[in-house]
Amino acid sequence: MHALYEVLHHLALDLTMLLILLLEILGAGVIIYVGIVSLFKFLSLKFCQTSTEIRIRFGRGIAMGLQFYLAAEILRLITIREYKDLAIVGAIIILHVIVSVLVSWEVHHSIKMIKEEEELDKKSGLFPKYNKNQKCDM
Repeated sequence: MHALYEVLHHLALDLTMLLILLLEILGAGVIIYVGIVSLFKFLSLKFCQTSTEIRIRFGRGIAMGLQFYLAAEILRLITIREYKDLAIVGAIIILHVIVSVLVSWEVHHSIKMIKEEEELDKKSGLFPKYNKNQKCDM
């Protein structure tokens, strides 16, 4: 019976480590993909439009990638053997949560700022909405 327990224990640990690796790769992939797409979209603006929408999408992408990393760290709790490891994983989880909250706050703040700017533009009538077909002078 003890041998069966050991086999199942090692199987569970190996599966957990595999899932942790997969989640970390997914998190990195999401962040890299969103970073590349955001960079190309920013460069395509040619300094004619605001980049606020791109920043919002980039922030949301980073938050999504961090959620994958956070899930991996939570799974890592299964493999902990010592209190030292628990402290390290706990600190990593706290840092992930703090960064996620800051990114989320930045995204919500940017959305609020865009809405306020559009409302002011409508009230003043001085700045008509940018026409996407309009060419930039630069």
